[in-house]
Amino acid sequence: MGRTHRRMPAFKGSLKLSLATFALACIVVGTFSFQYYQQLQSTIRAESGGYLQELATRIGANIDRTIADNYSFLHTVSSGLHTAQVTTFSRYAAVVEAQRKGWEFQDIMLIDADGKAYASTGEPVKLDNDAYFMDAVSEGRAVISNAQMIDNEERIALSIPLENITMNGTPMVAMAAVYEPASFDETLSMSSFDGQSFSCIIDRGGTIVVRSSSPSALELGYNVLTTIGQSKPDQDDSLESMKSSMAAEGKGQIGFTIDDVRYYAVYTPIAPQNWYLLTFVPASVVNARSDMMLGATLLMCGVVTAAFAALVAFLLFTSSRNRRKLEHIAYVDDVTGGHTIQRFYDLAQQSLSATDRPRYALVYTNMEKFKVLNEQFGRRSCDDLLRMFSETIESGLRPGEYIGRQSADNFCILIEFDGEPWLRERFAEWYRIAERFLEENQPQWNLPIVEFGIFVIDNDELPFPQMIDRAKLALRESPQAIGGKIRYAVYDDEVRRLLVREKQLEDMMERAMLEGEFQVYLQPKYRLPERVVGGSEALTRWVSASEGMIFPDEFIPLFEKNGFIVTLDLHVFEEVCRTLRGWIDRGLTPPKTSVNCSRAHVKSKNFLDAYRVIADRYRIPERLIEIELTEGIVMEDSHRLIEVIEDIHEAGFDCSIDDFGSGYSSLNMIQSIPADTLKLDKIFFRNRTKDPARTRSVVQSIVSMAQALNMDTVAEGVEYEDQVDMLEEIGCDYVQGYVFARPLPIADFERLAFGEEASEEGEER
Repeated sequence: MGRTHRRMPAFKGSLKLSLATFALACIVVGTFSFQYYQQLQSTIRAESGGYLQELATRIGANIDRTIADNYSFLHTVSSGLHTAQVTTFSRYAAVVEAQRKGWEFQDIMLIDADGKAYASTGEPVKLDNDAYFMDAVSEGRAVISNAQMIDNEERIALSIPLENITMNGTPMVAMAAVYEPASFDETLSMSSFDGQSFSCIIDRGGTIVVRSSSPSALELGYNVLTTIGQSKPDQDDSLESMKSSMAAEGKGQIGFTIDDVRYYAVYTPIAPQNWYLLTFVPASVVNARSDMMLGATLLMCGVVTAAFAALVAFLLFTSSRNRRKLEHIAYVDDVTGGHTIQRFYDLAQQSLSATDRPRYALVYTNMEKFKVLNEQFGRRSCDDLLRMFSETIESGLRPGEYIGRQSADNFCILIEFDGEPWLRERFAEWYRIAERFLEENQPQWNLPIVEFGIFVIDNDELPFPQMIDRAKLALRESPQAIGGKIRYAVYDDEVRRLLVREKQLEDMMERAMLEGEFQVYLQPKYRLPERVVGGSEALTRWVSASEGMIFPDEFIPLFEKNGFIVTLDLHVFEEVCRTLRGWIDRGLTPPKTSVNCSRAHVKSKNFLDAYRVIADRYRIPERLIEIELTEGIVMEDSHRLIEVIEDIHEAGFDCSIDDFGSGYSSLNMIQSIPADTLKLDKIFFRNRTKDPARTRSVVQSIVSMAQALNMDTVAEGVEYEDQVDMLEEIGCDYVQGYVFARPLPIADFERLAFGEEASEEGEER
């Protein structure tokens, strides 16, 4: 007993020490574990917030791009109204209909100074009283509205100001594209954080103006800032900080409670100055695993090392899983299951950064008329098509090659470049595989035409968006066809040169017009059978002070695209009138002169008013000028053409149909066209050795028909005497071509038409 008693204090002391040590260890480990948990919880939240902010920034950028693109589109339509001098709703409806391809909105309405809105058809549109939107319209500012009732349907309107636009006598002050709020749904909807995250768009006052279709999403009209103010924020000044940041168009994050549910949220400004993107995730989703581990850690503090290790391992696993979820959102395309465009950029950059790498090309794909397929077969079926197309291409890629979806039906592909023939083979193989898949799974479908724009990468430092832009630009320049279902084009020095040249000519054209560099040449028309000058055609030559002669095939297509052709047409017409007046005043008898009229001019209903004013100013006798219209206008709108020809006759001019036979004209159609002259296209006379008997038969049929309709005939582009003989035999009235004379400066034409004496007299005067 004595030994026992002697040892008990030591035992008790040891036990106490052990217990104290254990308790201390438990306290230390528990405290450490708890602190570590809190720190880890904060880290998880910070990472989640960071990923959420990154995701919100990308969503906001997509919305910004969409809105900016649509603002640009509206400005293009507005410029077109000015250029075409559209003054009636019927013409406006036609313009809108012609631009409808590629729309993501429902209509383009006009708004007058009284705030009355009109659909593209001219029908009145009932607008809600959105004060912010209407104030911006009245003040002449570009603006996008909150969701409002337009014709009793919830819509969003994006508006730009207008100047000098009148419809049916009423001045219009704004043009507005009308959206369904659901058009933003794809961008706003997310599948991250167990499907419990959602986004919405608020105005500066905190009111929700656009919501996603997520079941968790808040309703329109809900004021988020009011709710945050009534909740317990993470910090006392969180709400004020958020308001200050929003006032300065900043971005950030905040924690707060809505209906007893704790949320983390990030806010990001987007293009409309009054809008913010707000993206939410429940705090319980972010903290769920961390909360579980806190209880587990405290209960297992007796098994210190194991509990601590388990806690750390589990939390690291949770963090890794959350990271994977967020990476999935950022890097996996929700339609195809392949790479997002951002992930494509990252992977492609790795390939381009490799030391010993092959030569790469950036390929941009486009499916023709994909929007029509979407409307016909539905979004789900078209998503299946995109998924199949993406998987088809990805399955055939080599290591270091990647594909990512940019938007809709557009993909970007980084691919090794072993020359065009090899790329053509790969394109064709992808298409064949895709076609076989459709035949087996969707036999009612036909795979649309697919376009491939190619940019061969010779500069690794060029940003990917610029590479994509160049691949797109390549498709503007006459893509080559593969088997009728595939088109491709390569961006090269020639494309770059053409684009640079177009910009150069655009920079020069206004100054060139002011300095008289656009000169009128006259090409004689020889009357048969006499073979004497019986008329002329006015043509334009650009005689640049810095570059010399610039021929029409270089600048006319550009001017037709940018609208400057209208100014040039009127310039040529006035020069012709001035020349004719000079000849008449000198007692000469001028031959009839034809003047080309562009398609852009004809689209304007009152375009002849300017021609009539100029002709009256120079007192030009009737029917001394002939207005030439191209065959293409006949095919576009024959009814409109008949109206135009009648207006031409009423204005005192003759009318001719140019380039007849170059397109798809029918002899039956031309019978209803009251033109005065039919000009046979030079295509009939380009190759005199190719089946001359057949050519003669076709030309003779056209000449006979024209004679029966009391039309004169002119054969243009004639270069050989035997062609002249044939045309004389079949009864053609005039010949125009190098066989007799090239286009001549006006002074040279005078010598040819009136003789040297008349020309010298003109020079003396």
